[in-house]
Order: sequence, then C-alpha cells, then structure tokens
Amino acid sequence: MILLYFAFRKVNITNLGKELILVSPWATVGLLGYLGLVMILGAWRWSLLALEKVGFSDVMAFAKATYVGSFYSLFFPTAVAGDLLKWTSLTKKYPQVHKLRLAGTALIDRLIGFTAFSLEALIALIIGKSSGYQFPNYIMWLFVGINCGLVVFYCLAYLVNFPVIFEKNKHLSKLSELAELLRSGNKKRLFSCLAISVIAEPAWMVWSYFIAKLFGIPLTLIQIFIFMPVIALILVLPISFAGFGAREQLFLYFFGQLGIPVEKILAMSTFSGVLGIISSLIGGLLLWL
Repeated sequence: MILLYFAFRKVNITNLGKELILVSPWATVGLLGYLGLVMILGAWRWSLLALEKVGFSDVMAFAKATYVGSFYSLFFPTAVAGDLLKWTSLTKKYPQVHKLRLAGTALIDRLIGFTAFSLEALIALIIGKSSGYQFPNYIMWLFVGINCGLVVFYCLAYLVNFPVIFEKNKHLSKLSELAELLRSGNKKRLFSCLAISVIAEPAWMVWSYFIAKLFGIPLTLIQIFIFMPVIALILVLPISFAGFGAREQLFLYFFGQLGIPVEKILAMSTFSGVLGIISSLIGGLLLWL
C-alpha cells in the first residue's frame, strides 16, 4: 500500500480511472486472449516434462492448471507460490501420474522458464546499459549472481549423487528426488522446454508493447525487450501482492527516463495489473469446472 501511495500521489486518480474505463472492451478481450496463448505455451512446456505422450487435450488440461496456479498467486506476495500449488488440480485427471512427478515437474518447469528469463534479463540489462539507459549497478550484480547460482545448481544437480548423500534425512531426501527427476529427465525434452521458454518470454513482453500502444505511449519493441525482463525478474521477488505498488514504482523508474508522462506510465502499469488479475480470476472460475 505504501508503494501504491507514492506511485499515485502525483497524478489525478479520477482522470486515470477515466482513461482506463475508455479502453475498448474488445481490446481487453484481445489482450486476455493473447495472454492466454502465451500461457498455453507455458502449459505445453510443463506437459512435456510431466507426461510421456502429450496431446492437445493434455496441453489444455495443463493450461487450466496454469490458470488455477495464477489464481492461487493472488493470495501470496510472489507468483512462485502458485507454481507450488497448481499441480493439485491435475491429480484427478492423471491418477496414474505420481503426485511427486506432477509437483516436481511443476517446479522444474518453473526453473527452466526462470533460467531462460534470467539469462534474457541479464542480456537486456547489458544491452540497456551499453545503450545509455540508467540501471543501478546493484541490479547488474544481482542478475549476475542469479545466473551464476543457476549454473552452480545445474552442475550440482547433474554431477552430485544426492540420493546417496541425503538418504538418511527424510526432508532432504525430497530435494534429492527433485534433483534426480531433473537429472533423469529426457534431455531432448528439457532442451525443447528451454527453447519454448526462449520463445514464450519475448512473446509475453510483446503483450506489454500492445498495452503501451493502446494508451498512445511511444515505446519501441527494443525498449520493451530491454526494460520488461528487468522489471519482471525483480517482481519475482516477494515484495508485493499481485505486483501492485512495486510494478508501478519500477515502471516509473525505468520508463520515466524515456520522457514518458507519469500519467501514461501509470495507466500502462495499472492496466497490466488489472488484466493480470482478470486472467487470474479466470483461473478461479476454472477451478470449479
């Protein structure tokens, strides 16, 4: 709430609300549909990890679970929480698949997506700094640390025999099972999932470009590809519910240096958040179907 106050204190809330209300309902539906396609890409990636054979109905079932996970995320300060719970909606449809596999592949799916996203965010940050845009130095070191941490994790997962080391510890043995699930996974499918992530992440960023154009904000695709990965990676941290407050502050900090009016930036940010909530509420409806 404090972050929201500082973000909106210099704008006319009434005018901002009017600008949001004037958005065409068809534009809203179109953007939600586009976001749905991106989520289906992510669901396809997850289904490849969890199932031996994947059909269209399987992808749609995993897409439903992904929506349900986004609904759960509304009640936690980070979207990762939804990933820890979304697999539960698949247990009835796939009773033959062990629960540990569903839960484990949900985490591995998130890890693969996070790996691609972290690398893209670091590349975007380097390109942004070389292009003269302002980024705090500590963010550079944070992103370098995240990518180095991922490299260390993958090395440990593939080189260390965790089941032998943790076999006597009940809680740590669960972690070893997850590492073993990653190591024993189909390498071709793992790389396919990484390739899907490399495609899905930029596709998600284009969604922000469409929203910017909807409010007449002169952002280029290159600027979106530079700033959005950085913003999104920071928002992974548990610093706000549904991103509100933190997202507005980050939008103001990064897009403000481009000379874009505060009102336009907040309209883009708020509308993105509203669409995200609507999409998550769709997951709540699907939870009961």
